[in-house]
Amino acid sequence: MTAMRATRLLRAWLGAACVLALAACASPQQHMSSEALKPLPIPAEPEPMNAHAPNGAIWQPGTNVSLFEDSRAHRVGDLITVLIQENANATKSTNTTVNKADSVSAGLSSFFGKPFTVGGYSPSMGLTSSSKFGGNGATSQSNTFTTTLQATVVQVMSNGNLQIAGQKEVMLNGGHEYIRVAGVVRAADVSPQNTVLSTQIANARVEYSGTGDVYAAAKVPWLASFFLSLWPF
Repeated sequence: MTAMRATRLLRAWLGAACVLALAACASPQQHMSSEALKPLPIPAEPEPMNAHAPNGAIWQPGTNVSLFEDSRAHRVGDLITVLIQENANATKSTNTTVNKADSVSAGLSSFFGKPFTVGGYSPSMGLTSSSKFGGNGATSQSNTFTTTLQATVVQVMSNGNLQIAGQKEVMLNGGHEYIRVAGVVRAADVSPQNTVLSTQIANARVEYSGTGDVYAAAKVPWLASFFLSLWPF
């Protein structure tokens, strides 16, 4: 009787464990991290302010007090708003046609002034060939990318141009979205609102990428990519 009761208790424990396991599998996974949110690394630190002897003047050179300057970025470490407005449209069409025809004929009707025949027939030969090739191709591509990003001045060049770099990382539905921009901006192109268009950035590099299940689903597997690289058609 004791053994039967022990068997029943064991079955009850196993059933409870199975129910708990199924409940754990059915519960939605939380992607929220308990760690503290840390900012991304700063591309460039602002230059330290020069110390000055107290002389009673309100304005001191080398300080952050700007009496006659606007708020536009002009020093290393200053922030600038980049308005990314990239619109790319490309269309290409080609039409190729090649025709070629050849005709060759030869005959021998006399030999040293006398008719020449072989079995009662005058020997002759003719050859005709022709080839034709036609091909049509067309491609069209359109891309639009619009967003706003804060960048940091990492270098002030000798001619006054500003080298900027900035990035943004957004976690959405378990995936990470990355937006990066880098390039060189003319100081005159910075608006009074401290903004600059991405089309006014020289040597610009604008990147929009990400990681996660959505990007993994759209990626071609490595084995399929290998066979596609060998497929000649």
